[in-house]
Amino acid sequence: MKITRKDHDDLNATITLVVEKDDYSSQFKDELKKNKNKAHLKGFRKGKTPMSAIKKMYGKPILAEIINKQIDEKLFGYLKDENIDILGSPIPTEDQEMVDFDVNDMLDYTFAFDIGKSPVIDVTGVKSEDSYSQYKIQVDEKLIDDEIEMMRKRLGENKDVKDSIEEDDILTIKAFELDGDKRKDKGWETGFTVMVNQIADEDLKKEVLSKKMNDKFTFNIYELEKDSTPERVKKYLLNLDEEEEKEIGEHFEGVIENVSRRFLADLDEAFFEKAFPEGDVKDEAAAREKVSESISKFYEQQTKSVLFREVMEELMEKNEVTVPDAFLKRWLALTNQNATAEDIENEYEAFTKNLKWSMIKNSLVKKYNLVVEPDELRAFVKKKISGYMQQYGGGAGMDLDPIVDQMLSNREAIEKEYAEIEAEKLFEQIITEVTIVENEVTQDEFREIVQQLNEKQNQ
Repeated sequence: MKITRKDHDDLNATITLVVEKDDYSSQFKDELKKNKNKAHLKGFRKGKTPMSAIKKMYGKPILAEIINKQIDEKLFGYLKDENIDILGSPIPTEDQEMVDFDVNDMLDYTFAFDIGKSPVIDVTGVKSEDSYSQYKIQVDEKLIDDEIEMMRKRLGENKDVKDSIEEDDILTIKAFELDGDKRKDKGWETGFTVMVNQIADEDLKKEVLSKKMNDKFTFNIYELEKDSTPERVKKYLLNLDEEEEKEIGEHFEGVIENVSRRFLADLDEAFFEKAFPEGDVKDEAAAREKVSESISKFYEQQTKSVLFREVMEELMEKNEVTVPDAFLKRWLALTNQNATAEDIENEYEAFTKNLKWSMIKNSLVKKYNLVVEPDELRAFVKKKISGYMQQYGGGAGMDLDPIVDQMLSNREAIEKEYAEIEAEKLFEQIITEVTIVENEVTQDEFREIVQQLNEKQNQ
């Protein structure tokens, strides 16, 4: 097989392959013989079907498969041998005609493919003179107070109250369908619970907050709760079956049958034992110190994530990457046949932004010789699964290896986890190469920074 390359510029080239009859004729004959021996056509004994009939029935798909396989092997072997990094995959040239394989006359066939070459990038912005901000969030007393209050609420208990209603209370309502201002004769009766802070209308909420157990108020049942839907109202407030159809009005009188309130747990020995099962917290001062450490650790992960995103944005700005736009648009059109030309134009900028970052990242991975070992991949996946299990109260003492094996049997899952580990390794390497400047900010300031970064990345 003959193969030639014509470079149009630094980013575009055409590779031409000439498949000569000697490249495929013997293999074609062998495959025909195999099919002849297996074929069992009506009117012929098995293995005795004439070769002309075999060739007519199976010849073209067999020949196409042989030649296409040879083209793939030769083309990608050539790219590897020549050390050519490509974007996307080779695509037929625009003037490449469809080939009608002739099974009766062994011919030479010519195939031409356009390729888009990945540019060589010498990444700047990753030296010691390049500085980036590592934000450190101030853990103020209010943050600690709020976290301890949440813990006390979580470990507290619900109690019924009679003489007042507060924002976080849960009300048990007995509701009666109204006809005007009065209860409808033989009207619909229902019962449900509602959280006061989920009442949609502020005036109605104020009215409810002024009442107590056994008091009454009127409301539109479809407008009672925030973000409710007719389906939810019918199922959980009206207590109707999904298929049940009844003519029921919207307006109801509600009687507050019960008020349940969550009371905070006392800051006593029992609370410290439950909230901090490690056993190293015995008083409020130690609890506040422990909570402060936990908040700092939580925000440290967030600030590291922001640092990586800012490094990525900075490297994108400092390193101009040119790509073969015309080739990539053709490639996208061929590989996304349901996409219109307008779709490709609309998505192209976001696509090339991700592509350019991928090229910068890959260049740095090669520069630092970063490798993800199989053991690292397995340990990473196992840790992630364990984390998921713990979120739902499970996983303790459980053999996770079968789950890990199943996950790693999926090629897409492997590639996803591999890319995540590789990105983490690259980030850790980058922060050892550059200068990191600590910048202390408040929680609100950090939120603003994240918002600005999100807006910038979505532009």
